[in-house]
Amino acid sequence: MSINLGQSTNKGTALVKLAHQFHSQTLFKDEYISWFFDEAVVRYLQEQPWSIDAEPKDDVEKFYRNTYWYIVLREKHGDEAIADAIASGCKQILLLGSGYDTRFFRLPSIKENSISTFEIDLPKTIEDKREYLIRKLGVIPQGLSLIPLDFNQENLSSISSYGFDNAIPTAYIWQGVSYYLPKESVSNFLDFIQSQMASGSVFVFDCCSPLMTFKNDRVPGIAYQIDKLNEIGEPFQFGMYSNEMEAWLREKGFQDIQILQQDDLEAEFLHRRTLPDNMWYVVTVKV
Repeated sequence: MSINLGQSTNKGTALVKLAHQFHSQTLFKDEYISWFFDEAVVRYLQEQPWSIDAEPKDDVEKFYRNTYWYIVLREKHGDEAIADAIASGCKQILLLGSGYDTRFFRLPSIKENSISTFEIDLPKTIEDKREYLIRKLGVIPQGLSLIPLDFNQENLSSISSYGFDNAIPTAYIWQGVSYYLPKESVSNFLDFIQSQMASGSVFVFDCCSPLMTFKNDRVPGIAYQIDKLNEIGEPFQFGMYSNEMEAWLREKGFQDIQILQQDDLEAEFLHRRTLPDNMWYVVTVKV
């Protein structure tokens, strides 16, 4: 198997979620992700599902299989984190680097509790998503705000003009973004979130090991992936080992920190440990 990134890792991630809908071991149902693809793509994946369970033929296939399961497990973990946060009193959700996220539509806890959802991504991605949603629904639903913003160049505090209220408990979800940014931008972003989190808030994000940022023999297939990311102009720029990340977060004033490697997520949701523990990990911080 391979994951066709096209010209956007956002779309590549959405493709993984779409492919997962036709897998025999589905961790989450997403009837909305197909909105962002041509019918021919959906039909092809349905008729020829990815061979996720087959033994990889080489290191590149091994990398893509690991990537597939990480994206799926990260999504499931984020879904449960959001549901738990709402149950604990969070009144709004901020999806940072949201891409083609569908949680506003598919998570019952959001609809049942009328949770305002704010999605931030690059202007081009937000405009693309807006066009897809209007084509499908006619309008952007009430309660969903799509915010075009570049983490590297714009002030995040501007989100208040869209109705975001940092004084109330919020679930902050930042998936699949940190490793594409320089360390300074990640640092500034973490400082911003730390300053925003009201009591009762939850912050969930992911990061990668430094081994994901350069060609090496410890992560099978990473050399090929680095070349592909460079080709589309979205290279991994930042990685940090999980113990260093925890120390860094504490220096920044975060507390109540939980870090799960991708094999920890695998053990939680699939009751096995086959994935490596030197690629990606998920961080959860509560206030």
